[in-house]
Amino acid sequence: MTGTETGRFAPLLRWLGLTLVVILVLQMLAVLVGVDWSADAPRPQVTGPLVALAPLGFAGLLICLIGSRLDQPHQQRTPLRLLIAVLSGLLALGMVVAVPMSLDGGAGDVARLRNLEQGREALKDARAFRADEAQVTSLGEQLAQAGQLAADATDEDKLRAAEKMVDDQIAQMEAQLKTVEAGQARESQQRFIGGTITAVVLAVAFVLLAFTAVL
Repeated sequence: MTGTETGRFAPLLRWLGLTLVVILVLQMLAVLVGVDWSADAPRPQVTGPLVALAPLGFAGLLICLIGSRLDQPHQQRTPLRLLIAVLSGLLALGMVVAVPMSLDGGAGDVARLRNLEQGREALKDARAFRADEAQVTSLGEQLAQAGQLAADATDEDKLRAAEKMVDDQIAQMEAQLKTVEAGQARESQQRFIGGTITAVVLAVAFVLLAFTAVL
């Protein structure tokens, strides 16, 4: 690439990089404006979207730096490179702050945690009911009185029918609870990989970019 071509290409890279940074800022503002920050609302889940947007800022700053290096290869520090270093440092700090927030991200869904705890309590109560022979026997009598058993059903038939009903309910509750817990575990793993680990990698990348801009 000749010097003339480099002179034309470098400003284009700078403006392209700055455009990406502006888009990053606008998208971050959109995320922050779109959440309910009132005291009574659950903690807003903004860590994931912000970490997902951070690579856009990294690409923009890197393109700016490449354009600056091509345009002024012999100057070590320029106002643009200092700006890149400052912005990279701020974004690195933001990624460091995002790490503990992403680890604590699942605590914000109060309703889901409450429903899960209620499901566990209901399953515990159902098992306790199943272990109480008197209550199971009473349920068998209720089934007979409701006409759900044959008129000549014996006490043993009533007991078996009640036990089967309770066992079926317990099995259904266990299956539902396992499904919810498995989904929660998958979301936790996704949040750890896409949030925590990504934030750490991006923090290191922004620190390296900041040093590259001024060295």
